[in-house]
Amino acid sequence: MDRATNGYRVFRDKIAVITGAASGLGQGFAIEIGKAGGMVVAADINFEGVAQTVATIVAAGGKGEAHRLDVRDSRAVTALVDATVANHGRLDYIFNNAGIATLGLTEEIPIENWDEIIDINLKGVVYGTAAAYRHMVRQGSGHIVNTASLAGLVPSPLLAPYSTVKFGVVGLSDSLRVEAQPKGITVTALCPGFIESGIYGATRSIGNFNEQILRENIPGIVPLDKGVRQLLDGVVRKKRIVTLPLYAHVMIWLYKIFPGLALELSAKLAERQTQTAAERAKRGN
Repeated sequence: MDRATNGYRVFRDKIAVITGAASGLGQGFAIEIGKAGGMVVAADINFEGVAQTVATIVAAGGKGEAHRLDVRDSRAVTALVDATVANHGRLDYIFNNAGIATLGLTEEIPIENWDEIIDINLKGVVYGTAAAYRHMVRQGSGHIVNTASLAGLVPSPLLAPYSTVKFGVVGLSDSLRVEAQPKGITVTALCPGFIESGIYGATRSIGNFNEQILRENIPGIVPLDKGVRQLLDGVVRKKRIVTLPLYAHVMIWLYKIFPGLALELSAKLAERQTQTAAERAKRGN
């Protein structure tokens, strides 16, 4: 383990761009890396939130910059990455972490929701990856960390748009990892189960579905601090895929070895969530 008592030594004096850094996982990654002595370039569409993230880093004796960034804007993403390299001489890490979720029956999800989640969760990752990779190839070093999900490794009914883009993020990460390794660059996909990251409160819920229904029908939500540490542990080890907790590993294994059984379990979970939504709608909650 490379985790020091006050942080992660591997991040000391490293330059890291982190998107979605105003809250949740992105904020957690930024604070841990900043505490470890890394230079954090924190970005989010929520500037007030990302400024608070940097204030926390500075208060702990670290270094950071806050930037407002809409990851749907490819030119803005590229400009931030280019400016980081120009100002600091290199780019050691990029965490493409910004994301949203949509919960509901696929036939009820407006196409606008599909467009939004594809633009943020998939194209935003592509933009960050492409911009960082060019510089890392020239350097001969670097680490690209893309936040995917357990939903990017196993089918997730009622989260079809989210699962679609997360499968895409895993595909991008795996494909580039093979190409990047001979160039001295590592690519990691983070594929956790449910973490108390704040994304559920920001989930676009369609029809009778809502955050509470999701919470009541999942195996368990990992506390944010624990999730951040375990995911960063995987990054430090340069793992291909990092996932947690135990049920996530079980579901991945089942889907690989017994896909029919995994799909059956997913169907039962979706049925239970749909029933819960219908019952709540009847009661008016």
